[in-house]
Amino acid sequence: MMARFYSLFIDRALKDLRKGIPEFAGMQPGEKVLDVCCGTGDQAMHIAGLGLEVYGIDLDERMIAVAEANKRRTRRENISFQTADAAALLFKSRSFDYATISLALHEKPPEIQLQVIEEMRRVVKKGGVLVLADFGVPAKWFIRLLEGLVGGDHYACFKAYQAAGGLEALTTKIGLKVEKRAAVMGGAVELRYIRN
Repeated sequence: MMARFYSLFIDRALKDLRKGIPEFAGMQPGEKVLDVCCGTGDQAMHIAGLGLEVYGIDLDERMIAVAEANKRRTRRENISFQTADAAALLFKSRSFDYATISLALHEKPPEIQLQVIEEMRRVVKKGGVLVLADFGVPAKWFIRLLEGLVGGDHYACFKAYQAAGGLEALTTKIGLKVEKRAAVMGGAVELRYIRN
């Protein structure tokens, strides 16, 4: 039910983000991308449409089922999806030119956020790029409202993420050098470009 709702409503609302990430990153056809916590695969599908080889992973089997259905509908051969844990990726080190994560760090406890980013760094080639996208701090009123409606652990993690300072504080804590910053969707979502 949640996967279908996400596909019908949230993916449509995130069109600017979907277009913005590959442009912001400077992705080129033929490069290899890992989309972490890919959800319904919408971001991965957009990147694949630009001629890149894309792998999407998510821990939620229902999201991956929607992503696979979307892949079949578009008949894209340069994309694959699998159920996997972002904090323990099964890919070999230095396998990708890029690793992206969109609107997923805020829903995880701080220790898992760190593990996910470390795993992204491990699988990206030296000189490759990590792109992190998540809600700005302070979050816009409608983001706070939506997150509150989701409730539970998800909302608790969102509040902790906001209180800790979001992407800026997270990247500083890990010691990552952010080369480029941007915002999309009227500043609701922030982007960070990190050279590995």
